[in-house]
Amino acid sequence: MYKKNKVWQSNFYFVLFTVISFVSFLTYGEATTQQCVSCHQEQVKDWQKSHHFHSMGYADEATVLGNFNNQTLSYLGYAANFYKENDKLMISIPDDKGIGKPYQVLYFFGYEPLQQYMFDMGKGKIQLFPFAWDSRAKEDGGQRWFVLHPDADSNNLFHFSQMGQNWNYMCADCHSTDFKKNFDLKTKSYDSTFSAINVSCNACHGDPKKHLIWANNIDVNNVSGTEDNKGFSEFIGKSSPLFQRQSDGSMKSMASLQQSKQVAMCGTCHSRRSFYKDRTSPTEFLSQFQPSLLTPELYYVDGQVWDENYVWGSFTQSKMFERGVTCTNCHNPHTGKLKLKANQTCTQCHGAESFDTPKHHGHKIGSTGSQCVDCHMPTTTYMQVDERRDHGFRVPRPDLTRETGVRNACNDCHKDKTAEWAETAIKKWHPNSKYVGSDHFAQSFYAADNNFQDATTKLKAIAQDSKLPDIVRASAITRLDKVSNKEHLLFDLKSKLDDEPLKSLALITASKDVTIYQKWQLLHSLLDDNHLPIRINAARSLAILLTEPYFNNMSKRDIDRLINALDEYKQAQKYQADRGFSHTNLGSLALDLGDLKAAEKHFLTAIEIEPIYSPAYTNLAELYRQQGDEVKVQSILEDAIDKNDKVAELYFALSMSLIRTTKKDLAKSALKKATEYASTNAQYHYTYALLLQDLGQLAQAITSFEIAFNITPNDSSITYSLSKALAAQKQYARALYYANHLARLIPNNHEVDRYIKQLTLMKSLNH
Repeated sequence: MYKKNKVWQSNFYFVLFTVISFVSFLTYGEATTQQCVSCHQEQVKDWQKSHHFHSMGYADEATVLGNFNNQTLSYLGYAANFYKENDKLMISIPDDKGIGKPYQVLYFFGYEPLQQYMFDMGKGKIQLFPFAWDSRAKEDGGQRWFVLHPDADSNNLFHFSQMGQNWNYMCADCHSTDFKKNFDLKTKSYDSTFSAINVSCNACHGDPKKHLIWANNIDVNNVSGTEDNKGFSEFIGKSSPLFQRQSDGSMKSMASLQQSKQVAMCGTCHSRRSFYKDRTSPTEFLSQFQPSLLTPELYYVDGQVWDENYVWGSFTQSKMFERGVTCTNCHNPHTGKLKLKANQTCTQCHGAESFDTPKHHGHKIGSTGSQCVDCHMPTTTYMQVDERRDHGFRVPRPDLTRETGVRNACNDCHKDKTAEWAETAIKKWHPNSKYVGSDHFAQSFYAADNNFQDATTKLKAIAQDSKLPDIVRASAITRLDKVSNKEHLLFDLKSKLDDEPLKSLALITASKDVTIYQKWQLLHSLLDDNHLPIRINAARSLAILLTEPYFNNMSKRDIDRLINALDEYKQAQKYQADRGFSHTNLGSLALDLGDLKAAEKHFLTAIEIEPIYSPAYTNLAELYRQQGDEVKVQSILEDAIDKNDKVAELYFALSMSLIRTTKKDLAKSALKKATEYASTNAQYHYTYALLLQDLGQLAQAITSFEIAFNITPNDSSITYSLSKALAAQKQYARALYYANHLARLIPNNHEVDRYIKQLTLMKSLNH
């Protein structure tokens, strides 16, 4: 008691401010940064140096770094102007007619290596200007304005007027605290709010009410707090203060691992993910958000970053994460910066005597390549100047570059050398390496993405390998979505999988083509899952069961379960009512449920909300096709092309309608456009080749078949069609080449063997 009173006497003002803050919280229902500073002065000072502090702010001459002294910059053929008007910072940008229109700069994002700016486009719709200020030093190429998306015209998602550059939808949830979107579909306006304009204390720590209660009853002898987390609902500290290398090379915590929600908390923003409602807790990641898996659009097949993933997707692949390392083992949680300099960050666990030496990294001390991050955390540049490191902490694998085409850290620096050269160098330094040449999930993903015959077997092995990270196993399951006759495989996998959320989400994706009764057996238990993304995705996948004749075979309890989860799905879409995809999703659901009128209404609303969103048009066209109205199909697709004339899927859908109405010459023109705007889409080239063949233009057809084959050399249909077309032109040697390739794709097939014999005979007769 004496110690406690002594603390109170020596910290009178600290206690007084805490009480005042607590009363303020009870009065206004919210704790501000000022309430935190009384007790946590050092942490607040650190935070004020961080990217979180500068994540967003009000724009004025004190906070804005960009030069507004009558600067100009060429943009889409227009001279944008950056200037001051009284006390306002202004930028002029071209409207839809190319006429300059001035907007006041209201907010800023970030401060290094670039700073972005925002304006109000009306009705509370906050948009990002298409420019950024390069805040790097002049000698590094900075101190200049630049255009973030130079080729983004008014029909592009990343044009400043489109939703890809909208703060309310795209950015605010992570750049501000306690954000509420508040979009009104009727007025098409926003009334968005936040408790703090930047990433403040509440964003990570959550509701401080119980913490303030705890602080007023603090016992200095109980530093962890009797509530374990000092009044907060979850522990977000480190799982372990330090790890140590064992004799077998593995890393082990120096103390018992403490269960922490830190990585999940950071992941709510530092991840590529979807969201379905305003966030309620900073730690309930998988209950509120649906993270992206290792898809070809975002990652190389070995899990290295390709597009932006914001760390979580990389880090959860790593052995660091598996062993219990959390973000703050390396980073100061309030500055965001590394706690230790250079290689010391790594050698706090990985002994310097073994790893910070040329014997390990093969480079001269102090040179490029001698830093741990050079080899194990390669950078990718986003937004033209922003270098971000891959947090997978993987060993460089030039052998996988040779096999699958992935990048590797060695050739990132030694661009003039081959992957074979890098592989030889690593083997010279580490002749007993257990990594180079070993099996990797990249080989399985590569096989699946290229339609190799053994891909299914490989994916199954990855999905069942408990030694692999959950995100990798889930990504393997997701890739099974293209596999046919997979029902038994999915049931087998489900029986061996745990209830880990990522794998449950992946199972939903993989089961999309199985029969509805089998799908019910696979997924119905997920309707009661604790995680919103799982419940609503399972419900959407099973929604057709609410139609006849399925409905009559279900129990009332199961019908209620499905309806309840499907209602949540609908609410999630309505939350995203400012986007075309949400109304398109509702339209597709209505279509599945047989409500054609509602489906049409939703698709038309999607077009009204986001006129450049092409799937709304193609889905509406499909509705009209089902009704037998090809005139409407062609009309709506032509309207879509008028609004956005560079979307391949629109031309492809139009060509299919033109073919159905025997307008093959017009279809040929539309299909050609589709292949031009999606030059790597093998299916478009293949379909174009088939149409050319049908029109009697065999030479041109062969060219398109060859393009399709070069894109997807392991597609048996494309290979067979190319071979047959060549045979029709009596090019038997070339036809035989592709026929033999087909035999490798489909071994022990009697029809293929017979075809090869025929070609061999024709080749010999024509010599």
